[in-house]
Amino acid sequence: MSEKLLIGQLARRAGVKPDSVRFYERSGLLARPVRSANGYRSYDEAALERLRFIKKAQSLGFSLDEIKRILSLRGHGKTTCRCVVAMAEATLEETERKLRETRRFAASLRKHLTRWKAEANQRGSHAADFCKLIEAS
Repeated sequence: MSEKLLIGQLARRAGVKPDSVRFYERSGLLARPVRSANGYRSYDEAALERLRFIKKAQSLGFSLDEIKRILSLRGHGKTTCRCVVAMAEATLEETERKLRETRRFAASLRKHLTRWKAEANQRGSHAADFCKLIEAS
């Protein structure tokens, strides 16, 4: 017989907070647990494995909706693999797009900041003058 875990024990072992466990239950990512006579939630090792999977998938950039879809397809062989690969490719493309945008933003901000500092030094401007520089950009 496998070890039964209370919500706090499960959360600690999975590296999440008890509120996250409850949220995953409400969201359908984690099955509702058996309740003991005193009303406490009682989880098994399968729940711990699922929580660890959810956490790992999130760290890889999968959304909760994508994780839910992966879990629903789990055990369907190649269909699941193709689906997960397609989602991972889409996540990678989106991440790379955001990274390009962030780099463009950083370059633009760097350019403006260099110009603003030079202008401020020439005029002896105060911090409040930077608002005017931003408006003029």
